[in-house]
Parts: sequence; C-alpha cells; structure tokens
Amino acid sequence: MFRPARGRWRAGNAARLSAASIVAVLALPGAVAASPASGAAVASRVLRVGTRQLGLGTRRAGTYFGSASSTIVNTSNQPVRINQIAFHDGDASDFVAGTDCFPHGRPSMLAPKATCVVKAIFTPRAYGVRTATLEINDSSSATLQPVTLRGVGTEGYYIAGPRGGVAHFGDAVSHGDRGKRALNQPVNAITGTSTGAGYWLLASDGGIFSYGDAHFYGSTGSRRLNRPVVAMATDRANNGYWLVASDGGIFTFGRARFFGSTGGRHLNQPIIGMTATRSGQGYWLVARDGGVFTFGDAKFYGSVGAGQRSSPIVDMATTPSGKGYWLVARNGRVFAFGDARTHGADGTRDLGVVVGMGPTADGRGFWLLNSQGHVITFGDARFLGDLHRSGIADVVGIAATAPGIGSKGSPAVVSAPNLATLNTRLAAVAAQRALRVRPA
Repeated sequence: MFRPARGRWRAGNAARLSAASIVAVLALPGAVAASPASGAAVASRVLRVGTRQLGLGTRRAGTYFGSASSTIVNTSNQPVRINQIAFHDGDASDFVAGTDCFPHGRPSMLAPKATCVVKAIFTPRAYGVRTATLEINDSSSATLQPVTLRGVGTEGYYIAGPRGGVAHFGDAVSHGDRGKRALNQPVNAITGTSTGAGYWLLASDGGIFSYGDAHFYGSTGSRRLNRPVVAMATDRANNGYWLVASDGGIFTFGRARFFGSTGGRHLNQPIIGMTATRSGQGYWLVARDGGVFTFGDAKFYGSVGAGQRSSPIVDMATTPSGKGYWLVARNGRVFAFGDARTHGADGTRDLGVVVGMGPTADGRGFWLLNSQGHVITFGDARFLGDLHRSGIADVVGIAATAPGIGSKGSPAVVSAPNLATLNTRLAAVAAQRALRVRPA
C-alpha cells in the first residue's frame, strides 16, 4: 500500500548579519548618517521605535500573507523630522515594507506625542532564514535606528503513485488521495496548485481527482479517447487546466483557453509532457524525442537535437521567470533552454529511472524523482525526504509546493497617507512581488 511519509525539515543557514551586529556597526565612528536638527534632543532618543525586531514567522517561498508592525512615537514636546526610512542590508527582496510616516512626502514632521507606523510583509524567495534591516533617519539623533525583519521560508513536495497514493514532505500537507479506492486507469501525473495547498491527480483516461484548494473543472474520464492522456497544466490563478493526450490533442477545462494542438500533425514521437506560461495565455508541449511545440504566448527557446539524445525525455518544467524551460531525460540528464540552468544534472550519475522533476521557488535548483521514489537534489534544492527505502515499487510524479517567484523587484519602502491606505498598497505590492499568488 502506498503510505504517505513525512520528511525532515531543516532550517537554512542564518542570514549574513544579525540585528546585534548591525547595531554594533551603526555605533562605530563614521556610521553617523545625519546631523540632528537645531534644538533636537541628543542625550536621549525622543523618537522611539516600539519594536525593533519584527518576526514574520514561517511562510512558503513564493507566497505572502500576514504582517507585523512597529509604532514610532515622538515622545518630546517638539516636532521631529523623519528624513527617511529605507532598507539597509540583508534579504530586502524577501520583504515588502511600508509606512504612513510620510503623509505629505519625504521628509515629514511628526508632531509632539504623535505616532506613525512601519509595517512589513514577508514574501520569501527561498528556503531558510531570511532577514533584512530597515533604518530610520530622524532629526532627533545623529545615529540611525534599525528595525530588523526576520522570517523563515519553507518548501516541500508531493510524490504520487500509480494507484493514487500521495506522500508529502517538507511544508507539504496531505489533503487526501485515491490510495484506497479503485481506479479505472492508473494515475500518471500529479500537478500542484500555485499556492502549494492542493493538487490534482491525473489518470491516463483523463480522470481528474482534486484535493485541497485544487478545484474540479471537468475531465475526459467518460469520453472515448484516441490516445491516452499523459499530462496536465494549470494557470497561476488555478481557474482551469489543460490536459494533453499522447498525440498532442488538447482538452480545456474551467477558464483555460485552447491555443492549438498537435492533434492533426504527424509526430515522430508521442507527446509526454506540457507546462503553461506564466500568463496562462499559452503552453508548451514536449515529445519523447525532445521536440518542443509552442502555442499561444509560449516562446520557443530550443529543443533536444537528435545528436544530444541518449535517453527519452520524460518531463518538462518552466523556470520561475517563464523565460526558459527544462527537459528531463529518463537517465537523469537535464537539458536547459532560455534562462534555465542544468545545475550539474548531466546524466553521468546513476539515478535510476527518472520520472519527473520539480523546480525550487527561485529556479536555482530542482528535485529529480526516480521510479523507486528516490529524490535527488540539484542546485539550491534541499533534500526533504523521499520513499527510497519505503518498499514502494513504483511512483509516477513529483509536484513542488512553492510557486516560482520570478524577478526580485525593488526593495523600496511603500508610503501612504494613512494606515488604511497603507494596508491596501502593501497588499498590492506583496501580491505583485509574489506574482499574485495567495498562500496556503
């Protein structure tokens, strides 16, 4: 019986600078960034920061949610000028920060006894501890006041078996499976939602089984098919999906649109995989011989030539930016096109019979899965557990929980005239940073 197993989660390396070391650096001679205004209190800080360390908890890489804030108070009887609040160091691209301290632009005067807020949202780009520092420059002191942001990014993956069993590792959570129910045809693929909080199982007759936040939009389970269904893809909004048969015939469900197929073409080898573009307005198909077919806004970045092939292609995945893709051969060799990188997966290691791959959130690594349930890591992918010694005879696919996070984006601090507007703007920027993906 296919039994779910849980892997070990290990925190990543600590960030480059701790809050204490940053404070120490700022206290050194020459670290003064601004001179106090005339008449400002220097002996004691009159602009006080309520919380100097904001813990933003644990979040799945590539997602966003939750926030933490610190209140700034002018404790004096005189206005204090806040000159700037800006990122200084660390993993600034993993956080979105904002403030209502500048309602009329920068710099801004904070009235006596008045308050304003610094708020942050964690949008982790990678696995492990992520930290960044915000510095507050005001007229009441010659030294800057640091606020440290800290969070932990997680990742995980699901592994599916042909009888519909699903095992989960890392931050993946079980949402159910078909392991104890009979199937008309075996499961041949697992596809995760863009939040990592759900997944679809695909059977070779086009039967769809949905779990977690994966919605059922229809299937070909009751249709007569010319060829078996071999793969599926979904858009980032999880509003629909595509199924592809081995002859390249495309079936659309939900809001997924039809952009073309190879159903009427002569193929040298059957289609074995597909993946959708970031916009959901196109998709790629790949054949067993490494031929790539593009539809909609999918761009062609290359394919596997006859001279390169030493083993049939078994899977395809796109990079987080959508500007490249990987093709994976059965012997574990990875072919990279566009901005994809092989990370040393050159097929020279004996990896067994590889059946699939799952990229990490930043695209700087991936997991390869072989038919015996063994997970092999490349690049920045961490080993989170597998089924290698569980006695499982066969597995069919792997689905990573963390969606791709694309480009870094600017680490600027968002400003708004009031807290309500700030919350709206922060959420919008965080959604853009996390590529409009809502987390688990």
